[in-house]
Amino acid sequence: MLKNQYFNHFWIKHKVQKIIRYEYWSVWIFYAAFVPAYFWFSLKNRDLLYFCKTNPSLKNGGFFGYSKSQIQRYIPQEFRAKEQIIDQDKKLTLTKFPMIAKPDVGERGKGVIRLNNQSELNDFLAQLNENQKIILQEYIDLPKEFGVFYCKYPKDEHGQILGITGKEFLTFHGNGKQTLREFIQQNERAFFRKKYLENKFSAILDKVLPKGKTILLEPIGNHNRGTRFFDASHLATQELLTQIEKVIRQIPQYSYGRLDVKAESDEALSQGNFKVIEVNGVNSEPTHIYDKNYSLLKAYREVYKTLNHQSNIARQWAEKGAKSPKIPDFLLALKAHLFS
Repeated sequence: MLKNQYFNHFWIKHKVQKIIRYEYWSVWIFYAAFVPAYFWFSLKNRDLLYFCKTNPSLKNGGFFGYSKSQIQRYIPQEFRAKEQIIDQDKKLTLTKFPMIAKPDVGERGKGVIRLNNQSELNDFLAQLNENQKIILQEYIDLPKEFGVFYCKYPKDEHGQILGITGKEFLTFHGNGKQTLREFIQQNERAFFRKKYLENKFSAILDKVLPKGKTILLEPIGNHNRGTRFFDASHLATQELLTQIEKVIRQIPQYSYGRLDVKAESDEALSQGNFKVIEVNGVNSEPTHIYDKNYSLLKAYREVYKTLNHQSNIARQWAEKGAKSPKIPDFLLALKAHLFS
């Protein structure tokens, strides 16, 4: 009885947080407020698909359906992890683990998985669809992960960093008293992944973790997988911008998006020492808005600021001859992307 009351207390608490805190809202609900802004920007650009011109070299501007591997190939070797593409090979043998596997076309962390050994790789390959294209990427073993939001106007020589997201991975810190099961019940981010975590760590759920010990519960730095996002924009420096632009200048006609990177420390990032995990297109979110200290109004102001840059950049590319896809073609492709 007491156990059920204990569970219900946290269940109610976490569900309330999921309702009142916008970081847990559906993307459709959160961005519904920007429908008027979208039509305003469309009017200014005289184009309902203006955003597709923001990164002219990417399919749909990087809104959906674009190949991550095609972008990665432009990134200088010094800034990126080693990787290979899998489409038909179902019997691949690797000598180095862990590896990160992710869809070549995808977003918001969907389908991203860490593979720790050959057995996990074999199981993963066996589950692939016939025509599914996957990126196998070297796991970058650096402790800090960030999202650096960048934009550059076509007429300008240099761009700017619009914001930096710090990421705190979902981790169980032992105190010598609490079991993993209890932690999952009490921690709201873990609670929203309850079924997954209890299945993954079933063998140690009821063990007390000694004080000072830690267990990394989720190695993928994605918000919907339990990672806490916070505003780390104070880490932006001229040195970082210079190094970011060493990467960006290699990607043809790339003007707007977020780079997900890893670094040894906050200081290392500010000094421009990082490795690129992924480059995202016009669908990028300024994810530092999910800082728990942001109000909804402040978050909306930040999103509007980035969308205004997006609109203005698209207009400058249009002046240089960039074209949007035809609306029927775009809608058919979007339908296939959403429901495939």
